[in-house]
Amino acid sequence: MGRVLFFCKCATLLKMVCAFEKKVSACLVKCGINIKDKNLSLGVAVSGGADSVSLLLALKNILPSSAKIQVITVNHNLRREEETSGDASFVQNLCSSINIPCTRLDIPKNRIYELASVRKTGLEEAARSVRYEAFENFIKTTKVDALCTAHTLSDNAETLVMRFLQGSGAEGLKGIPYRRGNFIRPLLDVSRTEVESYLKALGQDYRTDSTNADTTFLRNRIRSSVVPLLDEEFPGWKNALSSLRQKMSEDDEALFSSARELFSKAVRVNGEGQSAVFDTKLFASSSGAVGRRLVYLALEELSLSQRVPFSFVQDLCTFAHLCADDRKSRRCETGLLEALIDEEKIVLQKKGRVVTESGFSAILREEGSVSCGDFCFSAHCVEGGMLLCEEACGKSISLSGVSFPVCIRSPISGDSIRNADGSMRSIKGILDGWKACSKKQHVPVVQDLSKEDQPLVCIWGSLLGFENWIVR
Repeated sequence: MGRVLFFCKCATLLKMVCAFEKKVSACLVKCGINIKDKNLSLGVAVSGGADSVSLLLALKNILPSSAKIQVITVNHNLRREEETSGDASFVQNLCSSINIPCTRLDIPKNRIYELASVRKTGLEEAARSVRYEAFENFIKTTKVDALCTAHTLSDNAETLVMRFLQGSGAEGLKGIPYRRGNFIRPLLDVSRTEVESYLKALGQDYRTDSTNADTTFLRNRIRSSVVPLLDEEFPGWKNALSSLRQKMSEDDEALFSSARELFSKAVRVNGEGQSAVFDTKLFASSSGAVGRRLVYLALEELSLSQRVPFSFVQDLCTFAHLCADDRKSRRCETGLLEALIDEEKIVLQKKGRVVTESGFSAILREEGSVSCGDFCFSAHCVEGGMLLCEEACGKSISLSGVSFPVCIRSPISGDSIRNADGSMRSIKGILDGWKACSKKQHVPVVQDLSKEDQPLVCIWGSLLGFENWIVR
């Protein structure tokens, strides 16, 4: 009798494991992944918690043996050393036991607190920003096809409740998508209860983050207080939420479709994703819902790791309508992003594009605008060359024989430029002659990247009170 019970229990556990992995397989397909691809390469973000551990083990069992799985784990250093470092070590040991490469990133202590202070955001948002910057670098370095994160069906329900309480529109109430760019969520059809049952069936332990009990975080308050109340008083709330999500997704897609049609007419993305320039009148003529989505489409092109608050998007839309009417200039900003708005254009750009303490660099590949250092440049084709304008002060220079792409940057050691007699002269010598002193690294130089030798064609000194040196 005991043996029969043992085999029945094993069969039940096996059935549970198979059902879980079948759900993950189906979800991978929804994420656009061909799970039969023998050359598939996936990254997995693993914290050591139940969700990410179950994801890693399921992928290991589901994917072909020839598929490549690589893990990244991030130690945010926000908790006690033994806990936060212990989580990362746990992930490393788990990966080693199943022969999967693991990249560990330890964030310097206090870095996230400093970032939250500078950007005026909460710790959660600052930590997410650092984490996703690490994820983006991991994707570029490893060249994986996609990076899997362990968002579950339960996470999605909590997110929808949280966004509802924050007054989100359709774009927020559609919930967590299966895929966003290079990020996929293979557990999005799996509940947290199913995750824990799967790990129990496998006999696999996991780590528990002590901050999950910290109700100063909104998500934790919803998880510990709101969700149990809804479960008790409104048993069908999750099904209703799923229906809401579907409706909001359909509405949102219809509005995004309209925004995409307008995007090519109203928006230009410049400087290798450093800025986006909107036509103010075209933008203001769109409905508020479509206008917001124009901003979201531009933000996708800028590839920001930091979330952009709805209040910033709302301010930008409001200011655009005001500027179109009263012809005054306005500015709004948040974190790493700012928007400069006037009656003709809206320049949405990243802040802090310095490549050294005082250096800057931007490439213009077509007509348009780009923020660079303390300047905002625009470039236009003219007969026989190019016209460059600095939009803040209104100064411009004409460069003959120059075509796209061009680079506008700060001087670097070894730079030289052609004299009128054809000889070469060092940029440093010219700036010393101008007595540029501390302003040396702030004087823009223009480099013609279309030529084979990529020569410097201009020192734009007049922007800082000096002469201009233009190669004719």
